Amino acid sequence: MTPQARLIATAQSQDGYLGKKSSSQLDSFTANAGGKFNKFARDLDAIMGFYNGKKQGADWCDVYVDWCFVQTFGVDLALALTCQPKSSCGAGTAYSLGYYRARGQLFTEPQPGDQIFFGDGKSTWHTGIVTAVRDGCVFTEEGNSGVKSGVHSFKYPIGSKSIKGYGRPDWSLVPDESEEENDMAVTYKTLADVPDWYKPTVDKLVKAGALNGTGDGLNVSEDFCRTMTVLDRLGKLD
Repeated sequence: MTPQARLIATAQSQDGYLGKKSSSQLDSFTANAGGKFNKFARDLDAIMGFYNGKKQGADWCDVYVDWCFVQTFGVDLALALTCQPKSSCGAGTAYSLGYYRARGQLFTEPQPGDQIFFGDGKSTWHTGIVTAVRDGCVFTEEGNSGVKSGVHSFKYPIGSKSIKGYGRPDWSLVPDESEEENDMAVTYKTLADVPDWYKPTVDKLVKAGALNGTGDGLNVSEDFCRTMTVLDRLGKLD
């Protein structure tokens, strides 16, 4: 899948999620509906220094967009793709549009994966993710939108006066998936083959009997070693 397709898949997976009246049942798509509390703000608020302050309980269309980027590409790459610095004002649509503009990445014609902005000459009031462009229309997925405020899909005529512009991520920043798959395909046959960074954790698993450490029977992947080492350093393997 292209980076754009991956982002769009994440965005569309949240279609039908409704904002909450309180911080209760944030992970349910439909329960406790009718307010501005949501899981997207909860998750980004938990990332130290992502925004310039907590965003739970505020308008969340831009928070939803940023959450989709973070879920798809991770924190650092999400910030780079949306042109945001750390501790940014990026939960505000005017600021988000400005970040793209400052990098020369604000356009007037849409492409799938763009961040669409709505407003007029004086203000910017809403945003979403472009999911498709066809038949003279731009299709979107948007948070904090609709009669029942939530995540919904919409379409607009290209050239609609309410569309202020399209922020376009630099997709060349996203690593090729084939390269990621190649990294995951690396395997180590013996403990001696395992890089020093992973070796203490793998040795612990061998001694515990969780892995076969005899002969060439280890056969653990780079991805497995990385995951187990992170869990070990978090104390999850003790």
